[in-house]
Amino acid sequence: MTESLGPGWAPKKPPPSGDGEPAPKPKRLWWRFTLASILIVAVSAAATATSVLLYLDSIAHALSHNNVLNNKLKKALAEVEPGAPENILILGSDKRAGEEFEEDPGRSDTTILLRLDPEDETISVMSIPRDLKVEIPGYGTGKFNEAYSYGGPKMTLQVVKELTGLRINHVVNVDFLGFVRAVDAIGCVYTDVDRRYYHSNVGLPPSEQYSEINIQPGYQKLCGVKALQYVRFRHTDTDIVRSARQQAFISDARQRVSLQDLVFDQSGLIDIFTKYTTSDINSKETMLEVLKLFIASRNAPIKQVHFPAELGPSYVYSNETWIHEAVKEFLTGESFGNESSESSASSSSAKKKGGKKGKSGKSHQKKKHEKPKPKVEVAKPGNDGLVPARETGEAEAEAAARKVGPGFPIFYPTRLPPEAHFVETDPYEHVVDPRVYRFKDDSGTRHAAYKMVAVIEEPDGYHYFGVQGIQGWEDPPILANPSVTETIHGRDYEIFVDSGAIKLIAWHRGSNTYWIANDLERSLSNEQMVGMARSADVTMGKKKPKKAGKRP
Repeated sequence: MTESLGPGWAPKKPPPSGDGEPAPKPKRLWWRFTLASILIVAVSAAATATSVLLYLDSIAHALSHNNVLNNKLKKALAEVEPGAPENILILGSDKRAGEEFEEDPGRSDTTILLRLDPEDETISVMSIPRDLKVEIPGYGTGKFNEAYSYGGPKMTLQVVKELTGLRINHVVNVDFLGFVRAVDAIGCVYTDVDRRYYHSNVGLPPSEQYSEINIQPGYQKLCGVKALQYVRFRHTDTDIVRSARQQAFISDARQRVSLQDLVFDQSGLIDIFTKYTTSDINSKETMLEVLKLFIASRNAPIKQVHFPAELGPSYVYSNETWIHEAVKEFLTGESFGNESSESSASSSSAKKKGGKKGKSGKSHQKKKHEKPKPKVEVAKPGNDGLVPARETGEAEAEAAARKVGPGFPIFYPTRLPPEAHFVETDPYEHVVDPRVYRFKDDSGTRHAAYKMVAVIEEPDGYHYFGVQGIQGWEDPPILANPSVTETIHGRDYEIFVDSGAIKLIAWHRGSNTYWIANDLERSLSNEQMVGMARSADVTMGKKKPKKAGKRP
């Protein structure tokens, strides 16, 4: 009987002596795999690029209402080469996108200059006070915001150019509803509110009524309507303080917009932009260039340039020298004309020398990565411009500790600037100090927190600064990208410097986070800021005694 060789489909067994034929060489498929991978990436990239262009084309179509404004501004705007720094004029007004400017230009109370410089890795922001005394062509002397009422964005652009000498590349006019929708679209904005903001029109005659607001002090998330109330509030603040508050909010808001949001429009920002803004941007090519500029500048810190001005009885005043220095700081990202602050805060804020300016008005200087980190000089106690304040600080801390309960250390400064004091609780003014509260982070985790608000009264008004503590949150957005970290007397500090002045100095204890924030105008010296942080002592909340049970 013949031995079975298995099923018909099975291969024949090799003879006992072995297979005399050499084994086949393995086929070299790696190059095919590599080529296929390259083709897939190339095709995907082409498809993505096509999709983006089609998407931008649809956006350009949605921006057709910009044609009227674009025709008005085209000759007044400066052209710029792709990838070069750009200056953008941002206007906040009550004028709805698509409405004709000839009939009623509307009213504007916010004017912000934004500079995107991907080459030097800087973003600069500067607000122009609405009450600034200026010359309005064809109308004479007036307040800056009157230019918008007389001639809309075109007249405002003309005044800005004459005032600053800057070349403006784009103008974006955002109506108030668009601002509200945009803030909501990015998931609201975490910001450190410096003081209590409250006003109600209930029971007041019409002559005493103005915009209502009800916002507590402390680090928190502000959404659409409240955010608008916060940035627009001005009735008990000066125009200069209001501008500083707007710039700080923009800096905080920028941290909420990711590259993914810009490219893929996850939050609907592009839809809001097309509906609630009017600008000279009305083509996919222009939109693409601006989008590229934002992407290239995505990691750059925001430089807040404070417009130099003084308050007067009817106007806010400035002069050519002050404005010239502010414009230089806006263009270069470097501080000028503030030697006292620079010497104690930042070696990187010294004046840059040399450099030839190009068409964009940009000074070609060293790249950001070549700049030295700020250096903070620590003054000895007694030379820091502070006075002992342990008793009042301890009273604040004990009040906070009673409210927050055990397990959360409460830090407080034992030294304060002269004439400074903590605000007092006033139920008639709806003020409670210190404020102890809870709020959620983006993951939904609730954190206990406290805010101590201190104030100094100066001839130009009240200056509010404060101490913030947050339990169990080590990396709130406000502490992203510190200017410098320093170890002082055994405690590690994260220090944030802006225009040569310390705006915030933070430290940690375990998973808890604490900081001292300068006032909006950065009026406290760097020595005072470091001195207060270094003087911070701590107290612990005590457990509430249990009530005695009834005897049987």
